Amino acid sequence: MTLRDLQPDALAQLDVVLARAQQVTDPRLLEVALACIECHVAGGPNPPEPANPTQAAVQAVVEQMLVDVASLQDSTVQGASNLLPDGALADLVMASYANEAAARLRVASERLLGGLS
Repeated sequence: MTLRDLQPDALAQLDVVLARAQQVTDPRLLEVALACIECHVAGGPNPPEPANPTQAAVQAVVEQMLVDVASLQDSTVQGASNLLPDGALADLVMASYANEAAARLRVASERLLGGLS
């Protein structure tokens, strides 16, 4: 039995959140966030080197959020915020959290329940 079998409504709602996250987030920056999440949460490969300062700033924010959001430095957040349009960092943070939750559910369900879907 999979997690989707056990919790179809909850996963359907998560699917909606993930789709919305994809709509509002720059796809190149979301790709950076997803690579960090896959590495740190799911034991995937190391993220690729950032291609530009914006990607590097986003990677720094996401990686720190994954480790300890409470210790995220204002300068790290401001560095990313300065390189992004208004509201883009907030969208990216929310998209990162949603995708982190999905990755954690995927890993746990694969190990405990036989899969997510």
